[in-house]
Amino acid sequence: MKNSSDLKSIFKSSKVYLIIIISISLALVSFSDNINRSEIDIAVGKESFSIFWWEVKHLPSKWAHLLWENFPGNRPTHEERIEILEKYLETVNKLTQEETRLKVLKSTVTSHDQAVKKQLVENLIDEITYLKQLRESYRGRAEETVEATISLVANQQNLGLFKGLLFPPTDFHFDKPPHILIISPRSKIELKQSKLISPTVTDIVKSEIESGVEKDGTNSALVDSLAGLGTYPAFVTDRDGLDNLMITAAHEWLHNYWFFKPLGRNMWNSSQMYTLNETAADIAGTEIGQQAFELIVGDSSRDAPYNRQDLKSHPHLRTILKETRNKVDILLENGLIDQAEKYMREQRWRLKLGGYNIRKLNQAYYAFRGKYADGPASISPIGEELKEYRSYFSNTGAFVRSISRMRTYEHFQEELRRLRNLVESG
Repeated sequence: MKNSSDLKSIFKSSKVYLIIIISISLALVSFSDNINRSEIDIAVGKESFSIFWWEVKHLPSKWAHLLWENFPGNRPTHEERIEILEKYLETVNKLTQEETRLKVLKSTVTSHDQAVKKQLVENLIDEITYLKQLRESYRGRAEETVEATISLVANQQNLGLFKGLLFPPTDFHFDKPPHILIISPRSKIELKQSKLISPTVTDIVKSEIESGVEKDGTNSALVDSLAGLGTYPAFVTDRDGLDNLMITAAHEWLHNYWFFKPLGRNMWNSSQMYTLNETAADIAGTEIGQQAFELIVGDSSRDAPYNRQDLKSHPHLRTILKETRNKVDILLENGLIDQAEKYMREQRWRLKLGGYNIRKLNQAYYAFRGKYADGPASISPIGEELKEYRSYFSNTGAFVRSISRMRTYEHFQEELRRLRNLVESG
């Protein structure tokens, strides 16, 4: 196993982080809640998600677990932590399968009589309850394994302050992140408002919320999924495999890191700065996450637990989404709203027939997904600009530190031109 001694030293710094966590969490709670807007509360109703109360619920248990591990004999070894992480992901995978089985059993008519079906449901509920308890027994140590590994990579990239201390410290909570309600005007693709909602809402409730927002005829709405959220601790989904978990964790930690830098402080000042933040986090988060993944897997023969192939590289999806966006922009610029929406509905079915099950394709979809400039739904030039900018740095850390200084999109473009000229002039 590679770098186990380095990982152990990172774990031992938990006590130092406790005091830091309190101040950072208070700052990031207010930052994250900025995406909430009261005028859409009626449409969301009881499904609204409160970051503040989520923090109140989860931070004390995090601190208690860290304190417990500081007592002699309570701290697992590096090898034990890796084993616990694997068991955690195995349990999550099995839990997902059993929950799917229960959902299918409840919703389908079977040849079993009602007594047999009832017994099958009860057995599945018992198994799910057991798996949830087992998952919770592994959660804290599994989270700390990922925290320490991301910390090690970040320090290797010279993103720490001194003696392995990162600011802010890595702190993750594995869970299903909240969904996000996106609102765009029907007349143009623009992120107008957004609000976090419960991660447990059904597709029926999603449609009801969207209809409530759209009933005045001026808005386009979408309830979309998130893989992570830059709260503190950061939400990270545990349903997509170890490789994606590491990438998401690194992405969300970078948002927390940049919160204290010009790039993060100015994130909400313009759509370009929002896109610059998200796309830079995608690029650097993927690099840091992949390095962390390799540290966990090491050079052993152990298979990486439950990895999922990268879904961003599908050329068919990318081509159709960009083609659709370009045509929709033209239709909307000419005031042809109904035609644009009809075209998006047709393209959604085209994608579905090709195996891409997008629940809803509308202005709100592009307003949100288009903010990630390296994603298939974006037509922003920022993606290519950031790839070029990244190419001028020898490692991830240098890129992260440099991009963190950007105050405006224009500032970024100036720096890009400067680096380009330096290379061209030899």
